[in-house]
Amino acid sequence: MSEYADPSNGEVVESPMELVPLNLGDMDENQIAALIPTPLQAAAALQKARSVNSRVPGKLDGYRKELQTAERELKLAVALEVKSLREDHSKATLSELRELATADDRVQRALDARDTAWLLFEYAKDWAKAIAADIELLRSINANFRMEHR
Repeated sequence: MSEYADPSNGEVVESPMELVPLNLGDMDENQIAALIPTPLQAAAALQKARSVNSRVPGKLDGYRKELQTAERELKLAVALEVKSLREDHSKATLSELRELATADDRVQRALDARDTAWLLFEYAKDWAKAIAADIELLRSINANFRMEHR
């Protein structure tokens, strides 16, 4: 088995599935047949993918809400820092004060939290697209199996 990095903790573990070998020309018919999933395995994979896909909208909504919360926290942190900077820099424009506000630790933490939330949300959207593509592929495989076994 090949190794891969577990995304939850970064630990390198044995892969739960084998990769398709590149030397298909050197394999006999039985070895190639062993690489192809059975109709039952393909149906189970489709069922699993649909199960995962049913949870995607809730997860995406959670990431979207976390991003909105992080953006609100950032706006609040910038506003509070601009207010405190206004006392020291009365002649500065609002744009200049906003630029100066980014140097504050609280604003930096809010920026980091917003960036992290945004990355997680984008990753979740990409993951949802990948699951949808997997479902389409598995539906096609299952349709081909049904036609072959008629």
